[in-house]
Amino acid sequence: MDSIVSAVAKFAAEKPDTVAVIANDEKITYSTLWKEVQGLASYINSFGFEKGSRIIVKADSDIWFAVSCFAIHLSGNVHVPLEKTIGVGGIEDVVNQLGAVMVISDVKPEGDFAYLDSELVRKTGEDNYKEDLEWSFPTSDMTCDIMFTTGTTGKSKGVVVSHRAVVAVTENVQYGAGIIENNIYLVPAPINHASAIRKLYVSMLTGTTVVLLDGFRDIKKFYQCIEDYGVTSILMPPAAVRMLLVLSKKQLAKYSGQLHHIHTGSAAFPEADKELLCELLPETKLYFAYGSSEAGCVSMFDYSQHKGLISCVGKPNKNAHIFIVDDDRKEIKSSQSNQGLIAIRGDMTMTEYFNEPELTKEVLVDGVVYTNDMGYIDEEGFVYMVGRRGDVISIGGLKIAPTEVENIVLRFPGIAECACFAKEDRMGGCVPKLNIVLEKDADVDVNELKKHLAGYLEAFKIPKIVEKVDEIPKTANGKINRKVLV
Repeated sequence: MDSIVSAVAKFAAEKPDTVAVIANDEKITYSTLWKEVQGLASYINSFGFEKGSRIIVKADSDIWFAVSCFAIHLSGNVHVPLEKTIGVGGIEDVVNQLGAVMVISDVKPEGDFAYLDSELVRKTGEDNYKEDLEWSFPTSDMTCDIMFTTGTTGKSKGVVVSHRAVVAVTENVQYGAGIIENNIYLVPAPINHASAIRKLYVSMLTGTTVVLLDGFRDIKKFYQCIEDYGVTSILMPPAAVRMLLVLSKKQLAKYSGQLHHIHTGSAAFPEADKELLCELLPETKLYFAYGSSEAGCVSMFDYSQHKGLISCVGKPNKNAHIFIVDDDRKEIKSSQSNQGLIAIRGDMTMTEYFNEPELTKEVLVDGVVYTNDMGYIDEEGFVYMVGRRGDVISIGGLKIAPTEVENIVLRFPGIAECACFAKEDRMGGCVPKLNIVLEKDADVDVNELKKHLAGYLEAFKIPKIVEKVDEIPKTANGKINRKVLV
């Protein structure tokens, strides 16, 4: 299959009454979705845009987003989803950066381009649908999406992906997780983020159902969706898992027999949280996915089946080839004692950073995405990602991976979150520092914490400074924002 939108058309014919998307207590079947997609695509084509033009969508977790996304694909144009919280000025920056021809949003930016109010998307699709419409689906080499690495301003990098790449990464998720027949995928994450939109795509590719939810801000609504719609799979970033484990682990445990799998990724996942999730959900497959916007989902690790493989991210997915290189990008025979940088090859890799040839060359060479992730591959073919090269703390030539320290810290009672990083000392060098957030009503003796760490870590890895803080700063997709740690 060359595109996800062709799968929507396929299932509209084969299983028209199956629910495709649920959002805001509303459902849309494959047949209705396909009709509205055709109608909106016809409307878009009425402007006479050159094929491959960029169309911006201010993304909300709603049915209209799915209609917009697939209509843009069907019209032969490029879908550019932006964070729903982006302001008018941010949209205008992206319009100028990409030369966008159309904006679908709840606010109208200034500029010379077509505009469609997002509230009118479905009505526009319905009004422009005709029975006799004929379509040529996008080919695999055409550009499908441009996803911004932060999704908040035009200053971030626009990751260009083809329909071939989108289908390949969607297959990686499909086969990596073993998507079941009649799967119902709950996606409580910003839909413009790569991990979230891929769950929409995998649902369409498999003819199953996706439930879109605007984040974890309303935990009651989260559990209501699981209950009301018979959810069988959930996307949960590590930060959301930690929140549920702290606030409602007994309620989460009730769904062990219902949930086929939980899919998490996009940030380091503490081993203590993995272990507790395994205890709470013994009948559920628990996947940690490794990948990026640039390379897609390239591996998945079922940590409910493989205990004790710390920092493991699984084996390469269906369309991915993973290997380890040195600083000169030469492939090496890696091991735990001979680590290098993770490199990725496969149909799911990006085409380029939009209009950034020099930045593209830093990451993508001859179809290979070179990451800054330190790792190795063991004798059984399992891939391990131990940390970002830029995050590694160097103490007199000795290396400390922050995630290794953080995993041990989170085993200590009373600590909700933590972050380990380098702190300059008075001698001009640096020492490892640890910021910790305590659980409600908890207290932690720092000396006892250091004794706990000494049972697992070499002396030089134990933080010299420990500070109790109110929060750990995070990026928009839930990763620790190490650049602002102090």
